[in-house]
Amino acid sequence: MHDVLREAVRVTDTVKVSISADLRAHPGLGDVTPDSDPRAYAETGAKHLRNHLPAAVLEQLTAWRRDPAPWLTVSNLPEAEEWIPTPDKGFCDESTLIVPNLVHFGVLHLLGLIPVAYRWENDGRLIRNVAPRPDSGRALTSWGYSAPLDWHTDDSVLDHTETAESSIAIPQYLSFYGMRNEEEVPTDLLPLSEVLSTLPQWVIDDLRLPEFLVTAPESYASGSDDGPLAREGVPVLWTLPDGQDAVRYGPDRITGLTLRATRALTQFERRLGELDGTAVLIGAGDFHIFDNRRVLHRRVPFQPAAQGTARWLRRCYAQTRGGH
Repeated sequence: MHDVLREAVRVTDTVKVSISADLRAHPGLGDVTPDSDPRAYAETGAKHLRNHLPAAVLEQLTAWRRDPAPWLTVSNLPEAEEWIPTPDKGFCDESTLIVPNLVHFGVLHLLGLIPVAYRWENDGRLIRNVAPRPDSGRALTSWGYSAPLDWHTDDSVLDHTETAESSIAIPQYLSFYGMRNEEEVPTDLLPLSEVLSTLPQWVIDDLRLPEFLVTAPESYASGSDDGPLAREGVPVLWTLPDGQDAVRYGPDRITGLTLRATRALTQFERRLGELDGTAVLIGAGDFHIFDNRRVLHRRVPFQPAAQGTARWLRRCYAQTRGGH
């Protein structure tokens, strides 16, 4: 595994200080929260970022927007004004996180993306606190920590078709803002192209057939009232409008409905087990985003730091502003 942080963009300390001062002095949001008015956060954050980021950095973000790579990192961004303990109940007071939210939503806006939430997951909130909960150690969700989260894509049970409304569609992107990561727990990323490069063509062809059953992740089953818990007759692989291959996958969440589907899935999973991917370390002040349809991700088990100081990432799904 290449244990590297793929930094497409790094903000200088001088620029970071100037952005921080501007965001703290002139948020102009009143009592608005990301869930009540995400557009306000996106446009306000993007305005302040444009005022301070060098032209070369803005050009890099524009280039990614025109031709998105599988993932992107923007590091050394402004952090919260005051120290805030890692939430141990899953949620926290968003009014204390104005600066992180302005940065997070502002970068999304600069990349031509809008935030997405699902009413049956995460209490319908846009921001998910990826942080260990003491009562969820073995949970196969972003609140767990003592069990591995193997290679997967998020929300694979949702609709993969291009005409699907964003409220029911597989999220295009996972974006993160790092609050802290003292344990240095990496997020492993694996491009689908690397998985498919050595698979026989018959496996790839059979994975494209609508002969699979997919079930919802644990986060749906434990906290949903009307979310889709299964979807039958769907492919594992399909082609995006730009010609890129796309995937839905979760260990023990995909079942072949025919013999050929089962054989193809076995080969696919065997290949996944042979690959290490790339370790990306998302630390404090880092923004990271990857394509949920072109990249699988995983997280190794870890021992959280002391209460209040454990690893804490802020996750928000996103899609292009033109729709799914």
